[in-house]
Amino acid sequence: MRPATPFIAVVLLAALACGWAGARLESVTHDSAGEQELLLLPNGKHLKVASLGQAPLLADLIYLWAIQYYSSYERGDRFRYVEHVFGSVISELDPHYIDAYWMGALILIVEARDIDGGLALLDKGIAANPDNWLLPYLAGWETYHVERYDRAEEYFAMAEAIPGAPPYVRRTRIGMAAAKGDHRRAYAMWLGVLQDPASDAGTIDIAERQLRHLKIKIDIQEIGVWVEKFRSENDRWPRSLNELVITGYIDALPIDPLGRPYAFDPLTGDVAAQQDRVLSEEA
Repeated sequence: MRPATPFIAVVLLAALACGWAGARLESVTHDSAGEQELLLLPNGKHLKVASLGQAPLLADLIYLWAIQYYSSYERGDRFRYVEHVFGSVISELDPHYIDAYWMGALILIVEARDIDGGLALLDKGIAANPDNWLLPYLAGWETYHVERYDRAEEYFAMAEAIPGAPPYVRRTRIGMAAAKGDHRRAYAMWLGVLQDPASDAGTIDIAERQLRHLKIKIDIQEIGVWVEKFRSENDRWPRSLNELVITGYIDALPIDPLGRPYAFDPLTGDVAAQQDRVLSEEA
């Protein structure tokens, strides 16, 4: 049985460190320019030496302290040391502390509105945990929310490549191609999912629905190109979509997944799927 002395020493050390940090936090005041520095915690590398081999435990204790500290919304300087606490202290004590990377990133992205700082923290976690798909998956969603679709797809592709990633990671990556408006590539990717022998029944059902939606978008986009070309060359909209075929602009008109022609408004040039189709975009 391992002696309890090192464990007790670590707990006492952590309590002293947290108490000291809290006392410093309460006692130090900032001027109006906010130039006075506030040191919350020593660097994780130094604390690791003092942890007596119990660095993960000390990381847990500091993480709990950090949660309490950052839950105090009255503090005006609460975002100044997020990267230090989560990226230089906790992650140095325990590089595999997935929750710490995610929590620090959430504080930076959601509360401090610092997307780049949050992604940098997630990137550090990804580098330290190359076999964990969760961090690149979470980073993908954060970049998606700020409409950085190219980078989001990179993160999702990274997550998908890691063994053990669930099937929905692949589906989400394909969704980024569609979000960028690259419907043809997304269609080809969903077709690959549909034809993959490893796809289960639920995934196949999703793929089939997505392929229907994407076909509609691709068809409307293609017809719209020819409608606009007709207008530019004839100084008017075609009277019907059939006029595109009659005048040789297109060999044949595509039909929607239910086998019906697309609707067309000759007054505005708008192309759309039939309004009574039972193919909800949210299906």
